[in-house]
Amino acid sequence: MATYKGVDVSQHNGNVDTKKLKASGINFVMIRSSYGDIMSYPRQIDKKFERNYANAKAAGLNIGFYHYMYADTVEAAKREATGFVNLIKSKCPFSMPVALDIEEAAQYNMPGLRDDIIKAFISVVEAAGYYCMLYSYEAFLTAKVSAAIRSRYAIWCANITRAPSIAHKMHQHSFTGRVNGVTGSVDLDTAKVNFPSIIKAAGLNGYKKNVTPPEPKKDTPKKTVTRYTVKKGDTLSAIAARYKTTVAKIVKDNNIKNANLIYAGQVIKIIK
Repeated sequence: MATYKGVDVSQHNGNVDTKKLKASGINFVMIRSSYGDIMSYPRQIDKKFERNYANAKAAGLNIGFYHYMYADTVEAAKREATGFVNLIKSKCPFSMPVALDIEEAAQYNMPGLRDDIIKAFISVVEAAGYYCMLYSYEAFLTAKVSAAIRSRYAIWCANITRAPSIAHKMHQHSFTGRVNGVTGSVDLDTAKVNFPSIIKAAGLNGYKKNVTPPEPKKDTPKKTVTRYTVKKGDTLSAIAARYKTTVAKIVKDNNIKNANLIYAGQVIKIIK
C-alpha cells in the first residue's frame, strides 16, 4: 500500500522552509489555520497561517488545513465552522483534506453531546464543499467518540507509540520528528490514501468535478424518398432493380398487400 509523507505545522514551528520540506521528500503539509471562534476573536487565526500557505503553495506541496475546536455546544460548533470556512475559501483549490481537531478537556467529558458538536462542525464544512476529516489522539477517539461517528468520517489519528488500532486514513506518528526545513521538532504524518486524486475527482475543495463526457451521438443518415409512378408493364422486381433496393423493402414501405399486383398510375415510395 502506498503511503504519503507529510507534516502538520502551526505558528509554534516558527518560519518553515517549505522548499526544503519538498526537497526532503515531504508530499503534503497540514497547516493550522485557526482555533476557537475566529468570527468573534480574529486574533485566533494562526499567526503563520498566511505565510505557511503561501510558501507551501510556491513549493508545490499538497496543502490541507486544520482547525482546533473549543466549542462545547452545537451552536458554538457551527459558528466555529462558519469562521473556518470563511477563512479558507480564498485558498481554493487545494488538494488535501481539512480537519476538525477535537481534544479539549471540556469536550472529553461531554457524554451525549460530543458526537453532536462533531457532526455540527463537519456538516457546515461539508456543505461548503470540502473534504473534512476528524483528528484526535486514539484514546479520545476510542473512548469518547462513537463508532458511528468514526465510521462516518475519515479519521486522522494521533498515536506515537504504534499504528492505530482503529480505522484511519492518516496517522500522526510523531510529535518530535526532525525534517529539513523545520527548526526543532515537528509533527510527522503518513496518509494511507491518495487524497489529491480523491478530492479532485469528487470536485471538492474548490476543484471542478471530473465528469466523463457523453458519447458523441452518431449521425443518423438522412433517408431519401423517391416517388415512382408505375407504368404499364412494370413489375416490383424491375422497379427494385432499377433503384437498387429489394421487393421486400418496397412492399414493406408501401404497405402493399400483394407483391404481384400493381397497376399503372400507382405511386410507389422508394425509401433509402
